[in-house]
Amino acid sequence: MRAGKISKYLMIAGSCMFPLSILMFITGISMFSATGDFPQFIIKLSGLCFAFWMPTFILGILLVIIGLIFKKLNF
Repeated sequence: MRAGKISKYLMIAGSCMFPLSILMFITGISMFSATGDFPQFIIKLSGLCFAFWMPTFILGILLVIIGLIFKKLNF
């Protein structure tokens, strides 16, 4: 595999993680203010989403930066 493709895939993966982290944050926050009877699975899932939204966001930033560095250095 060419290194140019690696940088492209890293940037795509990192760019996809930004909206994912936003959705995870919204899901986690929405369950704090939700009223009603929700399944236990949804409650646990929202807790995990809230716990892992920041690492997902940071990992997305790192993947984009690494992809840009690879592209700039022509690896």
